Amino acid sequence: MKFYDLKSFYIVTDIKEHQENKQRFLDLIDIMPLSNMITDVENISKTDWNLPKEQERKYLEEFYNMITPYMNVMTEKLKCKNWKIQSGWFQQYGKNDVHNWHVHEGVNYANVYFLNLPDESVKTQLFDVKEGKIMNEIDVREGQLLTFPAHILHRSPPNTSNSKKTIISFNSDFHNEY
Repeated sequence: MKFYDLKSFYIVTDIKEHQENKQRFLDLIDIMPLSNMITDVENISKTDWNLPKEQERKYLEEFYNMITPYMNVMTEKLKCKNWKIQSGWFQQYGKNDVHNWHVHEGVNYANVYFLNLPDESVKTQLFDVKEGKIMNEIDVREGQLLTFPAHILHRSPPNTSNSKKTIISFNSDFHNEY
């Protein structure tokens, strides 16, 4: 099997409403039921990924309202007519938490909004399978949305700091149907 280069991309979007909404989102996440994920792939202190779909997620409703204009612009830039979110969740990483290499199945794009990123060393990393290495050039910071093809291996590296990292993640599809 031989790999050939196929130019691809990732998108970094500045969310201008970040500062005015950060604490509100963190407060709404704080009142979510305590639910962690501990498997052979991840150790996450708190998430709503595994809570029932019927669970109220007030932070997510407000978050979707905030990002809708950005997703509309992204849709235009991708030469598509429409977009939709397949699923959304938050994750909080405490000391030594990690989410190892994985992909998101059945969707076009994975999205990570950095709600609280106290240390740049714990930002999401993407893996270049052709080169066999982590793509280190990704420049993303708190208050930004990272969007990338969902088939790209990615991870949240081990959090070696004493500060909590909080992200809101969602899967999205862009298409040309109405």
